[in-house]
Amino acid sequence: MDLNIIYGYIVVFTLQALGATSQCPDNRNCVCRGTYIECDCNINGQSVIIDTLPGVYMNVKCENITTINYSKLPQCVDHIGTLKSVSFKNCPLPSTSFKDVLTTLGVSRTTALIFQNERNFTHNFYRRHFKGLQDLTKLLLSLNGVIHLPEEVFMDLSNLKWLNIRMKSIKISEELLQPLQHLETLEINQNYLTTISKKIFTPLKFLKKFSLWQTNISNLSKEFFEGLKVLEELDLSSNSLSELPASIFNPLTNLKKLTLFSNNFVVLPKNLLRRNKELTTLIILNNNAKIKELPKLFLGNLSSLEQVHIQWCGIEFVANDTFFYSPLLTNISLAHNNIKNLPESLFNDQINLLELDLSFNNLKSLEAKLFSSLRSLERLNLCCNSISEISGSIFSPLLSLMYLNMENNKLKFISSNMFENSKRNMWISFALNELNFENKIVVNNSWRINVDSPFLYTYNLKLLNLSHNQFKQVFTDWWVNGHEKVDIRFNSIKNLWDIAENGMLQNNERSIKTPTKEVLVDNKNLICGCQNFWFLDFVQTHWKTKVANVDFKHCSLWSYRVCYMKLYIMISTIIIFTVMAVVVIFMYFIYKQKFNKILKRICSNLFRHAFYKKEDSKIVVKYSIFDEEFVLQEIIPGLKDYDNAKIIMKPVMTHKNNLLKKMKSQNHIEITLVIFSPNYLMTTYSQVNIKKIRGEMLKAKNTVYVFVDIGPDNSIYAFLKEKRDPEMSILWNEQNFWGKVMDFSSRDFQNRKKELKSDTDNQKNALVRKLEKVKFSSKKSFMRLSDWPHFETFETFAHSQV
Repeated sequence: MDLNIIYGYIVVFTLQALGATSQCPDNRNCVCRGTYIECDCNINGQSVIIDTLPGVYMNVKCENITTINYSKLPQCVDHIGTLKSVSFKNCPLPSTSFKDVLTTLGVSRTTALIFQNERNFTHNFYRRHFKGLQDLTKLLLSLNGVIHLPEEVFMDLSNLKWLNIRMKSIKISEELLQPLQHLETLEINQNYLTTISKKIFTPLKFLKKFSLWQTNISNLSKEFFEGLKVLEELDLSSNSLSELPASIFNPLTNLKKLTLFSNNFVVLPKNLLRRNKELTTLIILNNNAKIKELPKLFLGNLSSLEQVHIQWCGIEFVANDTFFYSPLLTNISLAHNNIKNLPESLFNDQINLLELDLSFNNLKSLEAKLFSSLRSLERLNLCCNSISEISGSIFSPLLSLMYLNMENNKLKFISSNMFENSKRNMWISFALNELNFENKIVVNNSWRINVDSPFLYTYNLKLLNLSHNQFKQVFTDWWVNGHEKVDIRFNSIKNLWDIAENGMLQNNERSIKTPTKEVLVDNKNLICGCQNFWFLDFVQTHWKTKVANVDFKHCSLWSYRVCYMKLYIMISTIIIFTVMAVVVIFMYFIYKQKFNKILKRICSNLFRHAFYKKEDSKIVVKYSIFDEEFVLQEIIPGLKDYDNAKIIMKPVMTHKNNLLKKMKSQNHIEITLVIFSPNYLMTTYSQVNIKKIRGEMLKAKNTVYVFVDIGPDNSIYAFLKEKRDPEMSILWNEQNFWGKVMDFSSRDFQNRKKELKSDTDNQKNALVRKLEKVKFSSKKSFMRLSDWPHFETFETFAHSQV
């Protein structure tokens, strides 16, 4: 069937081409070409192209010609007869009537004449040029030049209904348009009107369309449109108008469309349109000055008004009665202005409104009942404002809404019941906001964050665009409510499906009949986890959902393969454990006796470890009172991370009674951490021989010396620091300081556990003997101990043994 139609078209075009070729003129100066009749003629060395479609049009194109003898033009088609239009492009003005030229070309009658010349045109039109064209109904004169039109030039065009004059500069007299009594459309565009009479258009009683687009007029008198009672369309665009008389449009009682594009209005009169009861469309766009405020009732009481477009006008304030008693409005656009607030009752009477555009303004909030009367509204555009919060019920009255654009605002949260009454097949966009869907509520005098989807009750959306926001969670309804496309790109999403809802996915797999058809996701923040891999495969395989822009290229190949090797890994693990169990049982029967001994030894060690674990362990931090600030800020915070150890701080302030402390029984594990600084040395060993000090340090058990350079310079401290034993001391500024402290402590605890029971009695007996010796020795002999002159010696000894 399709091939037959194609063959038919080929036959028709072939016949047309053959017919057109047979009608080519027998003229050696012309060449016939093209599907239709196109003659390329050379008239006295000048190129003229004549393109003709019989019964429809003829186009005569001249190339680089300033003068031409039109009588030598050929007839491209015999007996052309009547054509709908004839046009001359870049051709010189004929010296005779256009009627004579058309006769030469074989055209007996035409209803439309177009004369265009883009070059600098200096000739003038006269009455003779249009003589004999009584049947002409349309005339277009588009010339690049300063042209003079005599008063009688259109005297023979009494049936003309459409006139378009485009000239660089023109002067129009009062008598010029008087012969055109039947003119219905007048377009004087792209002209520089030097003078214009007040009542020049009064004779045009049947004029319906009037355009003065780009004519450089700066003011109009209030009588300018008198007599144009049937005028329906008026265009005053691209002029220099800064004000209008309040009554200028009063004579236009039948006006239906008014266009005021690109002027310099600052203020519009209050009652400018009060007499234009038939007005249906008002367009005020791209005003070069700021109007700032529309007058009260500016568009009120216009019972026929249907469309209003006021854009790029700098409007900041709109009164609440602007549209009062204009109930037939179907389209309102106040886009690209500076509106900051809209009154709640602004659209109260607009029950028939279908489209509302408030985009590109400075709106920060919307009144809760702003759209309460718009039951028929289908399209609402609020993009590119500064809206940060909207009421949860603001869109509830919009029962017919099909398109909602809230892009590029500052919204962070949307109420979960916002779209409860929404229709199917909607187009919704909240892109380029700050949405995180986190709602803070007060529960029991404390803040709680609720995360809910505001689109739970929307089904079969054409588009749900949530791209370029800040939310982290994907809601179930975005996948299962039958939407055609959901865009959630450029957010902080880590998981494509809520892990807590896995059960719901498996249980309701069969009940989900209309999953989303396409979801756009970027994989910038997606976790390379099995949850995402499995879910993505599930929706693409079972739901046939297209998930675009997700390729997991940022994930390693191993992380992807592991997820699909889980079953094999589980089976392999079971087999390995089974084999190991069989081997253990087999070995048990072979080495039964040895196995019992090993088991007893392990249980014994475990019991002993549990016993010692219950014992108290202590870390005693001994330091000079002058170093207390350093110990509290640096040492104690580090020791708090030591598990199962009690920290005891013992600052050294006096040299007395230290020996007696050794007599206390110790039934616990204890190590001493000595903060050995110049201050500690002066406080504890101020008059003790350096050899004795070093000897006691070497004899010390369960003691770790930490050398810290705090206090005045001391040569004895420097010597001891240099000759220190690395097995029992550490420098504060060493790397991995706390790791080494933990190693010392663990080693000392183990040694202490082994020696705890046997050493306790021996230490007690040794201390008693020493105390008895001190008690019964004479004072003189005590003082003779030159190397041990004071009681600090016993304190030091006791300290080294703690």
